[in-house]
Amino acid sequence: MKSILKQLVCCGFAAITVPAFAQTPVPIPPTLSGNTIDLTVQHGTTEIYPGFATNTVGYNGSFLGPTILLDAGQQVTLNVHNQLGDTTTVHWHGLNVSPANDGSPHVMIMADETWSPSFPVLDKAATYWYHPHLHGKTMDQVLLGAAGFIFVRDAEEAALDLPRTYGTDDVPLVFQFKTFDADKQIMMEDEMDNAVLVNGVVDGVLNSPAQVVRYRLLNGSSHRFFNFGFSNNKQFKQIASDAGLLDAPVALTRLILAPGERAEILVDLGNEQGNTLTLKSFGTELPQGFPGGTMMMGGMEGPLDDTDFSVLTIHVGAPTNDPVTTVPTALTTNEVLSQTGAATRSIGFSAQPMMSMTNFFINNKKFDMEEVEFTTEQDKVEVWNITNQTMMAHPFHIHGNHFYVLQVNGATPPPNMRGRKDVVVVPPMNGSVKLVTRYENYGDPMLPYMFHCHILSHEDGGMMGQFIVNPTASATTDLEQQGSLTISPNPGKGNFVIEADLPQAGDATLTLHSSDGRLLETRKLEGLNTGIQQIPANFTGLAAGWYWLTLQRGERVFSGKVVVE
Repeated sequence: MKSILKQLVCCGFAAITVPAFAQTPVPIPPTLSGNTIDLTVQHGTTEIYPGFATNTVGYNGSFLGPTILLDAGQQVTLNVHNQLGDTTTVHWHGLNVSPANDGSPHVMIMADETWSPSFPVLDKAATYWYHPHLHGKTMDQVLLGAAGFIFVRDAEEAALDLPRTYGTDDVPLVFQFKTFDADKQIMMEDEMDNAVLVNGVVDGVLNSPAQVVRYRLLNGSSHRFFNFGFSNNKQFKQIASDAGLLDAPVALTRLILAPGERAEILVDLGNEQGNTLTLKSFGTELPQGFPGGTMMMGGMEGPLDDTDFSVLTIHVGAPTNDPVTTVPTALTTNEVLSQTGAATRSIGFSAQPMMSMTNFFINNKKFDMEEVEFTTEQDKVEVWNITNQTMMAHPFHIHGNHFYVLQVNGATPPPNMRGRKDVVVVPPMNGSVKLVTRYENYGDPMLPYMFHCHILSHEDGGMMGQFIVNPTASATTDLEQQGSLTISPNPGKGNFVIEADLPQAGDATLTLHSSDGRLLETRKLEGLNTGIQQIPANFTGLAAGWYWLTLQRGERVFSGKVVVE
């Protein structure tokens, strides 16, 4: 069956094998930095294959986006201009930000609008990325090319003797499986991925100097895993995972990256001047059930699955004037959170029917924008036990924070998984992962954080959940000063009565927020009495959907969700 799938034209895919073209220089994304950064997401066309204009989406260009350079501790404002003619979001994948700044499905950017989140950079030096996260449309917008890198730099990383000349010995490389039809248009599905792009080009070639070089690898695919390694099994050293440095470099000849995962590797090219190296994906060595390798129970495989193929050619030239020639022996000290007194949480993946390879659930539910799976409290340590009853591995991602992996299938994870991460692969067939996390910096009683599978068709299909992190008593908004609004009728047409037990008389402020967190209206309510008050609120003309009403009197805050029919 496998050989037939790899040779036959089926399901409307006219090109099942990857055509050979002259190698294309790998482009290096431009950079943006500073305290104010502008991004415009827009449609365009890109010549990915010679002579073909492929319809694409990009930030500040036709395909992919610039690399955003941030310094730990700085304040940054990101002005995102939406020129797609459709709703989108931008998720700052891996960054420690509040739910309102996270770019989740709730924080939508409407067509022709600008979203301007502003936040301090609280993260460690590492490689992060940004991409759309609109529920039901994430996969389409990412497949068309909406994605870009974020580099965070800090003093600890800067003190190490590491390559950091951008584009020369410190190179961002995003690898993406995609499906192209006969007209070389990107197809809005990924079951039969028939090409691999690196930084947006097929069959790319990269020129690197004969010295220690740092490659920042991102699997930006919607579905499949890569198993990176050199054709001659040359050793390389991983120095960072998703969200920070490892304790020490880890020597590897293979590196599996799931969709959404990142890794920074050092390759010593000091003795390779004049040579050509081939970076490959060894799909034949992927564990069974990992997309890109062999699937269980005869699941459909694409033309590149369970094969070994080249993803990048590296030509090694002369060293630079001030090359890095050695690899540090130590990098940082990761302090894993203590499990003592931690709350525990169970999250389970399942499929219906049990052997399905497309219909997945988290805790036996599909994602509902109006349903919060659980609540926790800011600064509270939690241990999450994640189990996978399906026949496919799933990369699990949490928003707005990092975690540490404690166990995979009951065993201590390998050294290159012991750093700060925000994506972890949960193995198939009763596989399990145990992780520990703490949402230290932000609490929001209204807007949630997300957790989900980072296979985008699974995410768009509902393999996602959300949770609220309530502020601590010491936070700006004290939980003891919060209360609930009683709203009637609810659902309603726009004329509502809100009821709250006010601790004292005086003026109050009533605000209305959309479900995506945008402030729509503020009203001053004068001369309210103490005790239980019934306050009419006319919001006729609102589009059908749900909204947040917040009433503030002094330090007392009341909030509630209202549904407009």
